[in-house]
Amino acid sequence: MRKLKSSLISLLILPHLWLIACVSFASFTVIASAETSQDSPTSITVPLKSKKQLAREVLVELGIGKQYDLYFWNSVDISIVNGSRTKFSAWLQKTLARVAGWKYVESQYVARLESNFSEMELQELLDLAKRPLMKKLLRAEIQAYEETGEKRARLLWQAWDDYNSGKINVPSNILR
Repeated sequence: MRKLKSSLISLLILPHLWLIACVSFASFTVIASAETSQDSPTSITVPLKSKKQLAREVLVELGIGKQYDLYFWNSVDISIVNGSRTKFSAWLQKTLARVAGWKYVESQYVARLESNFSEMELQELLDLAKRPLMKKLLRAEIQAYEETGEKRARLLWQAWDDYNSGKINVPSNILR
């Protein structure tokens, strides 16, 4: 009797499962072909990447991690006498990037993009970040940052020195 029930269940359920599998496969094929068809004005898109993957790709494509690590120069510039760039200051910047750099905060940046942008917006940002003109703009920004390093170092050092010598006063309501 038990074998009979099991056989009946198999006969009733297996064909349905097979039908569901066939319909699912056919649907996937139709969606996939609609996605790749450029002639179709109403193509159906299937998200290929998660929001997390898209957010991470946007950050990588924009070079945010490299910029984050590069900006440790600001800390170094304040800490080195007269803001001079030396082998030691270059070593210190690289050390700061290694011990407190991008790899320690990347997940927070990814989470921020995930929470502020939809998948479609992230894909749009990624597409924009991959455009040659955007890449050129980002390279120019980094190059300008690096080229102004000596001047920025001197200005930051002078500001720090002015603060320590009392030339820059802290408002009283901030110290409370």
